[in-house]
Amino acid sequence: MKQKLPSEEIQTELSWEEAVARYLEDHPDYFQRYPETLSRILLSHETGGKAVSLIERQVQVLREQNQALQRQLRELVNNARENDVLSGRLHRFATAMIGCASLDDVLDTTYDLLRQEFKLDAVVILLRGRPVQGGRAELVPEDDRRLNTLFQQFSGGKPICGGKFEDSLMSYLFSGRAAEIKSSALIPLGEKNPYGVLGLGTQDPYRFHPGMGTVYLTRLGEMLTHSLSRHHG
Repeated sequence: MKQKLPSEEIQTELSWEEAVARYLEDHPDYFQRYPETLSRILLSHETGGKAVSLIERQVQVLREQNQALQRQLRELVNNARENDVLSGRLHRFATAMIGCASLDDVLDTTYDLLRQEFKLDAVVILLRGRPVQGGRAELVPEDDRRLNTLFQQFSGGKPICGGKFEDSLMSYLFSGRAAEIKSSALIPLGEKNPYGVLGLGTQDPYRFHPGMGTVYLTRLGEMLTHSLSRHHG
């Protein structure tokens, strides 16, 4: 009698396994009709512990799936709460901007609200303009190289978030507080070609990072741009 080669034995074993799997798929009520078979099936534990019955494994899998769903639900609830908080802050900012009667009002209100409402350690606004002796420090000559370097950071007019930018830019933006700032965001001001920058800084290294969404920062920039356009020539 011809003996089977090892490869043939493996193929036969696989064929049987496939046949059993196919049969169980075609007869999902099998274990209902033969419950004693179900109770005798043992599965090794993933961590190398004692074997458990198929029913116990199913309970374990369902419990893990339930825990995963609960985590997802908590994340959704937390995200919804955070979005509500951010929407409320933006609404209060927009309302305050409506009441501003001058460029000074816009700038001072922006500083106060963003520091208080958004819990920021540093807020900076830089605008292209003609500096006047004794005037606002935010107005920067149009040919200022450092401001133009900031404008070059933007892609598609979108805010950028990250840790610390180049030391020279950090010093230019946040002056003496640059060393304290661990993460920051830059928001372009201007509908098409930016004429200003809103810089936000915090001592929290995880507050602003490259992977975060920028929808609310974009809206903030749009609101401030609209308010500035009424008072900044």
